[in-house]
Amino acid sequence: MSTAAGRPRPAWKVWAVVAVLVIVVAGLLHAYRNTNVLTDDRLCGGLVSMAKADVVLPGSGRLDAEGDGLADDLKDTVCEVEKSAVVLGSGKGTLTVRVWEEDGDAPLAHEAWPQLSEESFFSGKVTGGVDKYRGWVLLPEKCWTTKPVIVRANSTEPISDARAFAALVTDTARAVAARAACGELPEEPGTLLPPRSEAARPVSEGRVCGLDGFSVRGQVPAGAEVLEAGQTAPADLWSCTLFLDDDSSGFVRDDGFVTYTASRDPLLIAAVRKSPGTSKGEAPDGREAEVVNAQAIVLACAQGPLYLAADPRAQYLEARKRHPDLPRRDAYFESFVKSAAETFGCGTAAR
Repeated sequence: MSTAAGRPRPAWKVWAVVAVLVIVVAGLLHAYRNTNVLTDDRLCGGLVSMAKADVVLPGSGRLDAEGDGLADDLKDTVCEVEKSAVVLGSGKGTLTVRVWEEDGDAPLAHEAWPQLSEESFFSGKVTGGVDKYRGWVLLPEKCWTTKPVIVRANSTEPISDARAFAALVTDTARAVAARAACGELPEEPGTLLPPRSEAARPVSEGRVCGLDGFSVRGQVPAGAEVLEAGQTAPADLWSCTLFLDDDSSGFVRDDGFVTYTASRDPLLIAAVRKSPGTSKGEAPDGREAEVVNAQAIVLACAQGPLYLAADPRAQYLEARKRHPDLPRRDAYFESFVKSAAETFGCGTAAR
């Protein structure tokens, strides 16, 4: 009696099995190279949420990360998350997260931080801000040593969803604080305060930047059209940049004429107070104040302290060369303090 045990399998069946295996392997390879299957739900030693990073970085693709998590010295912590794919037209971009030790007012004063006129702020249980490329969150005071400690995130690609970006930076800061055992932060930020408009708009004389009684008459070149960009005042975190609609170009025009900032956020004010050189002094109107620098103070107000600062920018410096009669830098701060104090409910000092 014959059997089929020794018969060779037909060639087409062998090739069918091989084809199936090739398809399966190719499918798995495609999924691995272009999606986030077979990866942990947190990256960089648990500091960054993979899901939140996937939402922030554009398109589709696989996330890969470099970074060992929280460093022994917080300031040495660096995490880099990259989205890439082999499919044409898929996602790309790199997100770099760092833990920095900085002067407290750096996020509101330094050009390496988010563009203030384009920034969405959040305050309350967590303090920070984001624009299309950069974001920051201030860690709790227990995390600080000689200076405040801030979690920063930079993206190589523009981020269209400010809320998602703020959620990623907030969640990362929460993870940093938890692993360092230096405080608690929520997973999500509070309400975001975006700019009033995407583009700079003409000022309203007598209410420049939305401040009661604020005018720039006599502080800009005669005949110059002045534009403003920033958030609605008052707010716990606020900024406004004035621009001259003139023939200046490139960096000078983008930098603006003068930037004003204000904050009632307790954590940010605590950070500002740690700035080197902060001392007791006077506000331009003569009342007692903590002087951070020549154009930045903290006022004691009935509703709590208020940080105010003015920063003449590149357009002012260029205009001053053409128009030597423009006021000195201090004049912009003096007029701002008077109007901002009223708008932010600090018309009188705290008793």
